[in-house]
Amino acid sequence: MLILRMATRNLWRQVGRNSLSMVSIIMGVCVMVLGRGMAGGFDENAIRAQIDSASGHVIAVPAEFPESGMRFPVENAYPVTPENRSWLDDNSTAWTPRLMATPRAIAGRESMRVRMVGVSETDTSVFPHDHWTVVGAYPEPDTLEVLVGKRPAQLLGIDVGDVLTLESRTVDGAINAMRFTVSGVLTTGNPMIDNVGVFVPIDGADQLLNAQGRVTHIAAKVSNRNRNEALAEGMAKQFPGAEVRTWQREVAAMLETGEMRSVMFNVMGVALLLMAATGIANTVLMAAYERVREIGTLRSMGLQRSGIVAMFALEGFWMGTIGGFIGMVGSGLLNNYYSTHGLNLVEMMAGKADSMSNVPIAAMLYFEFSYPSLFISWGVAIVVAVLASIYPALSASNISPAEAVRAQ
Repeated sequence: MLILRMATRNLWRQVGRNSLSMVSIIMGVCVMVLGRGMAGGFDENAIRAQIDSASGHVIAVPAEFPESGMRFPVENAYPVTPENRSWLDDNSTAWTPRLMATPRAIAGRESMRVRMVGVSETDTSVFPHDHWTVVGAYPEPDTLEVLVGKRPAQLLGIDVGDVLTLESRTVDGAINAMRFTVSGVLTTGNPMIDNVGVFVPIDGADQLLNAQGRVTHIAAKVSNRNRNEALAEGMAKQFPGAEVRTWQREVAAMLETGEMRSVMFNVMGVALLLMAATGIANTVLMAAYERVREIGTLRSMGLQRSGIVAMFALEGFWMGTIGGFIGMVGSGLLNNYYSTHGLNLVEMMAGKADSMSNVPIAAMLYFEFSYPSLFISWGVAIVVAVLASIYPALSASNISPAEAVRAQ
C-alpha cells in the first residue's frame, strides 16, 4: 500500500511532463478504437450497399453473367412464370424483377455508355431509395420516361424534360434505339448509380431490348439476411437456367479488403503507443535520476529492489491507465455517435471517377461500436506503459543506497 501511495503521489510531481507522455497514449487508443470502428463500418457499409442497391439477399442472374465491369449481356435473359411469381410471394418477404443492359445514351452530339436498369413498381420493396435525391420526378410506370444519374446528365448536357436516346442490342442480337423523356436527375451518393446509372420503367426497357417479358435479374429478401440459404436453394430450382448468388458471395472480396484495413488501423495505433512508450520510458528514467536521494533513503530503510521496480512500474501503470481511459472514453463516445447517426458519404463521393462505377457504396457510413474493442485498446495502452517503465525501474533499483544518499 505504501508503494502504491508513493507511486500515485510521484505521478503528480511532474504533471506537465507526464501529461505529454500520456498524449501519445490517448492518440494511440483513439486511432485503435476509431480505426476499428471505421473498418467495421466500411464492412457493414459494403454489405448494406450490396444488398440495398445491387443484389438484395439473393439474386438470380443469367448464366455466366459478369460480376463486374460494364458488360451486361442480355441474350440469356429468362422468363418469370406465374408459378415462379407465386413461389417468390410465398418464400420471400419481398422480391422484384430487373432488366439490365449497357446501352449507349445519346443526346445531340454527345454519347456515353450507361448502365440501364429496368425497374418495376415493386423495386423499392427490395432496393430502398431513402437517401436518393431526385430533381424532377420518378418515371411513371408504362411510360417512355427515364431517370438519369447526375454524372451522365452533366456529361450529356441534359436536364428534366429533355429527350435521351438509348441504343442497345436486343436479346435476339439486333440493334434497337428508342427515345425517352428525362423525368428526373438522380443523386444517391453511390458512384455505381450516380456515375453511369439510368432507370427506366421495366416495360420501356422490355421494348428497347425486345425481351418479351424476360428479365436479367430477380432480387429477393428474407426477414434475416444471414438466413438466406433456403431462399437461394429454392430460387436455383425455380430458375434452372439462371445463376443464383447470395450477398455473402458478392461482398466476399470487399470484406477481405476490410480485414486488411482493420489491421492497418491497429498497426497505426500500436505505432503511436510505441511512441508513447518511448516518452514514458524517458519520463520515468528522468524521474529516477531526479529522485536518487529519495531512492537511497528508501533502500537504506529496507525497501528491496523489487519495491523500487514496483514503484516506478506503478507510475507507468497510472500513466497508461489515465491516458488510455481518456482516449477510450473520448473515442468511444465519438464512435458511438457515428454508429448511431452515421457519416454522410454523399458529398465525400461526389465527383468520383469511373473507377468507382462498379463499387456499391451506401450513402451513410455507420461505425461499428464494440465494448470489447474499447477495453482491449485500453488494456493494450496499460500494458505498453508498464513495459516501458520496466527498464528505468530496473536502472533505479541498481542504485547503491550509500551512493544514493551521498548524491547531490
